Amino acid sequence: MIGRRPGRSTTRDELVEAARHEFAERGVEGATTRRIAARAGVDPGMIRHHFGSKAGLWQAVLELPFDPFRLAAPVRHAPPEEVGRVLVSTMLDLWEGPLGVGFRAMLRSAVQDPGYADGIRQFLLSRAIMPVVRRVAPESRDGEPDPERLAQRASLAASQVIGLIMARYFLRLEPLASADHEWVVAHVAPTVQHYLTGPIVDDRNE
Repeated sequence: MIGRRPGRSTTRDELVEAARHEFAERGVEGATTRRIAARAGVDPGMIRHHFGSKAGLWQAVLELPFDPFRLAAPVRHAPPEEVGRVLVSTMLDLWEGPLGVGFRAMLRSAVQDPGYADGIRQFLLSRAIMPVVRRVAPESRDGEPDPERLAQRASLAASQVIGLIMARYFLRLEPLASADHEWVVAHVAPTVQHYLTGPIVDDRNE
């Protein structure tokens, strides 16, 4: 049984490095905690000890200062008819709060590094966006949801939120940049709400 090594522990760093290679080779879904631990030469329990879960380890690999799953809790718990408003309002509060610095660093890195952007996209989709889409999309209530349709809804909703962030905080487009939260939510949330719960044109059979 491989356990904690004697002396000054570098287990956490070794797990992050092993995970970085496993995620790159097998993807987030394909990489397992057992393989990552074996690559680092430690017991799999060390992942739980240092990171809590594979998602926590992935967060450490990306050097994210937050867990999107926890930050998205208000959105996941919002009534389906209010999810667009809660999503936009939550993003504005987070971006302008203490975590805003981490968000800005993350977005800059994603723009500059395609590999990092791919990791961020996978992590945000799996931890923050898709849980919301699966819960509120009409397809989820009508039967077995179509993964392609859920992906369409997720990407369209994300495009609105990311576009809002770029226009308001990076490009500083007026009057959007100086508008109060209520104005922004009133004008952006209906579009986000439509993408999450409204009808989506199906052109796949045309």
